[in-house]
Amino acid sequence: MSSKGLSGVASPPGGSTGEVDRALAAVAEIGPALAARVAAVDGVHPESFADIRSAGLPRLIVPVAHGGGGAGIGEASAVIRALAEYDASVALVLTMHYIHTTRLLSGSATDRVRRTARDLAERDSLLNFAASEGRSGAPSRGGAVRTVATRRPGGWTLTGRKRYVTGSVAVDVLLVTAADAESAAVRTFLVETAGPGVRVEETWDTIGLRGSASHDVVFEDVAVAADAEIDAYDPNTSPARVEAFHNWWSLLLASIHLGIGTAARKFALEFATGERDDGHSGPRSDQARIRSHAGDVELALLQAETLLDAALDRVSPDGSAWPGLGPATKLLVHRHATAAVDSAARLVGGASVWNDSPLSRYYRDLRVALFNPPNDDVVADRIADLLFAPGGGGLLHGPGVRR
Repeated sequence: MSSKGLSGVASPPGGSTGEVDRALAAVAEIGPALAARVAAVDGVHPESFADIRSAGLPRLIVPVAHGGGGAGIGEASAVIRALAEYDASVALVLTMHYIHTTRLLSGSATDRVRRTARDLAERDSLLNFAASEGRSGAPSRGGAVRTVATRRPGGWTLTGRKRYVTGSVAVDVLLVTAADAESAAVRTFLVETAGPGVRVEETWDTIGLRGSASHDVVFEDVAVAADAEIDAYDPNTSPARVEAFHNWWSLLLASIHLGIGTAARKFALEFATGERDDGHSGPRSDQARIRSHAGDVELALLQAETLLDAALDRVSPDGSAWPGLGPATKLLVHRHATAAVDSAARLVGGASVWNDSPLSRYYRDLRVALFNPPNDDVVADRIADLLFAPGGGGLLHGPGVRR
């Protein structure tokens, strides 16, 4: 398992291995309660967010120097995958925290950033990035930033609305993009969600990942200090840092997808051990139809797991030696996980289409997860760039690829 952080630096000795074991044990302890809540009501459960805090999961990827676990992308992936087997929505909230905390801490180590890092570790606070806005398109596709930052003595005032803020009701700190009212330059600020002028509007009403609470967050003349501006999302940042961010983003999302598929496998195999209902004695697993679909589930997950593990192993020290690998892995793992859920549903049969079936929720969660960027067409275009660039060789034979 890889122990590289976003910058590619191995996790400090004594930080990663013990911490990830502790985190996985904590997931196993709190997981059944998370699964029971989402099985009873497919929606937002504040108790589940409280559970991941009390389990110490948010601090896992904060560097040891700031009081955290010092874990890297491989360890984070293992925890997210395990958590997603119980509740994919809660796993998505923690995923966004891991991704954006790691990117924040890869930027300039200002006093404000160091204070934030220590607070995240000490309180197991949650952090996310607020970028998307209504009617302006996705930021990943060049959508405009309409939230405005106006200079004031000693800092800035932010006004605007952000959409799709995962974990909106639970996060303590948001990284918020806003356009400078004077220059139109896009800046990013650290904003405490408990501060005046910040409020959540409950707009998230989707078929899946319902518990992620990805509501709108409104900023009304929110005052932030000058040192709240950070450079982790500067568009002029180094290509290596950008590529590393894409790896974290894509591979942790893929970890959620694999976790969902693994949960479907467990449910289907438990169903298969039940008594046959076709007038014959013995377990359902004696039936040819059941056995065939079980095999399809296993083959799909074997491909998904092999792809994810291989990609995690190939993340280079600076995060840039395998351009396009992370997004491509996300796309393929999602497809295989979806195939596994579909085969699990075929194994179970008509009972899988009822809304109270876990398989129904797994399918819906994956359907919504499909639209987390990068989308399929963006990944395909990126691969085409790698294939047709001078001296390119695509994902298999490009520069720096290990043969």
